[in-house]
Amino acid sequence: MFKKKYRIPFNLPVEFSSYEKVISIFLGVIIPLLVLSDSYVEYFAKQNMINYRKIFLQSALYITLITAGLYKLSQIKRNNLKPGQLCRILKLIDILLVSLILSTLKYGLLFCFIVFVPIVSICITEGFWASMWYVFYATVIQFFSALLVPIIIDAEITLINSLNFSRELFIITLYLVFIVLLRILDMHNDLYTLRELDNQKHLSELKKEYDQLMQARNERQEQFEKLKEVNSQLEEMNRKLTSSLAEFFTLQQISQAISSIFDMNELLKFVNDIILGVMGVATSNIALYNKEGNRLKVQVTNISNARERALLTDNINSPALKECLDKGMTIIDNSVDTNKYSFTKGRNVKSLMCVPLQVKGNTYGLILIEHTITNAFDENSVRLLEVITQQVSIAIENAKLYEKLQDYANTDGLTQVYNRAYFQKRLYEELSRARQQDYEVSIIFFDIDDFKIYNDTYGHLFGDMILQSIALAVKDSVRKDDVVARFGGEEFIILLPYTGKEVAYEKAEELRRKISELVICDQNNNVASSVSVSMGVSTFPTLAKNEIELLNSADKALYAAKERGKNCVSLAQPCTS
Repeated sequence: MFKKKYRIPFNLPVEFSSYEKVISIFLGVIIPLLVLSDSYVEYFAKQNMINYRKIFLQSALYITLITAGLYKLSQIKRNNLKPGQLCRILKLIDILLVSLILSTLKYGLLFCFIVFVPIVSICITEGFWASMWYVFYATVIQFFSALLVPIIIDAEITLINSLNFSRELFIITLYLVFIVLLRILDMHNDLYTLRELDNQKHLSELKKEYDQLMQARNERQEQFEKLKEVNSQLEEMNRKLTSSLAEFFTLQQISQAISSIFDMNELLKFVNDIILGVMGVATSNIALYNKEGNRLKVQVTNISNARERALLTDNINSPALKECLDKGMTIIDNSVDTNKYSFTKGRNVKSLMCVPLQVKGNTYGLILIEHTITNAFDENSVRLLEVITQQVSIAIENAKLYEKLQDYANTDGLTQVYNRAYFQKRLYEELSRARQQDYEVSIIFFDIDDFKIYNDTYGHLFGDMILQSIALAVKDSVRKDDVVARFGGEEFIILLPYTGKEVAYEKAEELRRKISELVICDQNNNVASSVSVSMGVSTFPTLAKNEIELLNSADKALYAAKERGKNCVSLAQPCTS
């Protein structure tokens, strides 16, 4: 009925274990000291006989007390012992053992308060009224121990034999003082318990508020993460939109250039400038195949250093770049090895990208961009440059087709040399430049002698073979910049820029001799021997002042050669106003 609930449930095991540890240590130290002091008084100070039975009983009781204390502490350490039935039994055993030990002492009743030390933890954990039962138990045990133990060990207890009123009052006073101390301890413990419960309440409220704050913080963190994700998506969309706009702008510029710039070199320079601006690279280079289609030649580059430009142009046919063209694949290298790319040696190139110029299975060349930093290019760079190269490839193919159409329009279908209209255009352009730059231009006008006889004798097909053979022989014998054209029928004309009348006359003689040595056979082995031509030579501005005078003077020289007996060259006379 006097059992109280535990005061501080949240930390009771910790408090209880601390109390029990202090009590056990106290009893383990104070009991041997009392026994030793009692033995000193009895056996050494008063020179009494040693009572071995008493010493044995004291030792046995002390060992039992220590053993019980160690067991109790070990159980507490393992959290197996909490205030309860087993604890009360061990507490009663402690009181019994202490009472028995004190009863063996000559003046043990003077230290009767020690038997109440184990009750302290009961008072703290279960309350004052619960501890009164243990006080009553200790009083009874101590009284009977004081009567029975001396008889057992055959010892005289001086205090019992000499009790008087003053000593009884002293012992009762000790009991009352200890009971009052227990009550004060209980009151203090109640106040402590109330404070702890109040603190626990505040702690619980703080923990609740902390949990709410943490929940709010987690919610804000989740919102922040969602906002970050949305922001990241918006940034990605913005980056893609910017990239798409850049691609659109680039394609628009290139499309406009394709539709407005007809010169291939100007178009490539414009595209190269766009690549430099859009890609932000250090160098941009466009290389195209030669006419034979077996060697690359750098057409456009922004490299201004002569040594670096020469290094690039000399090594543009690098095996690594040839592999790019052969496989039709893009090369991207963000950590350039100069041993692999010979054209980068001695140049500050850390990253490069190469894209072939291809359309409909035809490869025209490549675009090579370079940067002075590592990891300069990514997938977006590849995609953008590939889009550009597709447009450039289409432009190149269109230009090639346009050139072919122009060639068809400007070429004589039978002899495969230029026709009269193209010659007239080139003659006008060449004379305009000659006036500006002050150089001479010559023409050689010739036709086949007695061509009608060949046609009548061997047929028109054989006559066509004669025309083709003479045109091919002349075309193979002139310079690259010279223009050979069929003027009409069996008449041909040759435009010789940067050529004076003497050199033109010698060239005409050389061609006349070469033509006269031709042997022309048809499919039936018909042979036209001694095919000859008559030639007239005139020069601007030495012999003629303009285009009409130049053609007329050469034509007169041609007829003068025919009048001289054909198969010869005649130089025109200076024209007079």
